[in-house]
Amino acid sequence: MSESLRRWRIIGLALLLFALAGCTALRLAYRQADELLYWWADGYADFTEAQAPRVRAGLDEFLDWHRRTQLPRYTARLAQVQPQVLADTTPAAACTLKDELQRWFHDAYEQGLPALSALAVTLEADQLKAMQKRFDKLNRNFRNDFVKPDAADRREALHKRTVERAEKLYGRLDRAQRERIAQIEAGSPFDAEHALRLRVSRQQDVIQTLRGLQGATPAQAQAALRALARHVEEPPDPGDRRYQLALQEFNCGLAAQIHNLSTAEQRRTARERLRGWEMDFKALAAQGKH
Repeated sequence: MSESLRRWRIIGLALLLFALAGCTALRLAYRQADELLYWWADGYADFTEAQAPRVRAGLDEFLDWHRRTQLPRYTARLAQVQPQVLADTTPAAACTLKDELQRWFHDAYEQGLPALSALAVTLEADQLKAMQKRFDKLNRNFRNDFVKPDAADRREALHKRTVERAEKLYGRLDRAQRERIAQIEAGSPFDAEHALRLRVSRQQDVIQTLRGLQGATPAQAQAALRALARHVEEPPDPGDRRYQLALQEFNCGLAAQIHNLSTAEQRRTARERLRGWEMDFKALAAQGKH
């Protein structure tokens, strides 16, 4: 799926991941989520005067549902994970967590689907052109970041991203840990050219789907957008499916190995950060939007 519709689908987790910037940033971002998400989406579609109020109303309804139903869910899960983070883990356990996050994605997408479908059928040709331009810009950025002619540069770009993500949970990694992670990553099936081709294919699927929704009924629009989402989970092309599955399995193993490389102090840091996020979600669920 495109960068645009895929993010509509995972708004629930996107809000959760604001926590990675720190507790204060999480609370501030969540309270302003309606504006942040509106301006992000507007950057793709450039909403018309008629569309804008509908989008804002849809976001308000979605965020109210998210606060009431999903934040308690996140809070409970974070409480469960905290003692577990002190022990070693396995690739299977990491994949189980990934599958759980996938269910959160699905629930968020289903909740937002009526509003998204109502918006999709109103998109005009110029808006789809603007969306394509945004995709093109994102693809150039992806190419500049990851599709590098030198193999060492490609590995370094991926390694940097992995380490940055790990340090948001565990704190600073030492040299030996970084070197071991780099060794593990050498076996990654990630192929930047393949990833870019898959990315572009999904974007084309989005544009074609949206173009075909002009004059569609709400039921037809929702069915088309559900089909679009399924293509993310299981790409139509067998080669893309094999690539995606191999990458998912490798990443589960990588996550487990990074955790098992962490020291007792780093695991305590992770537990405290999870605890902070739990308290933030609990407070946000109690306070509501304001």
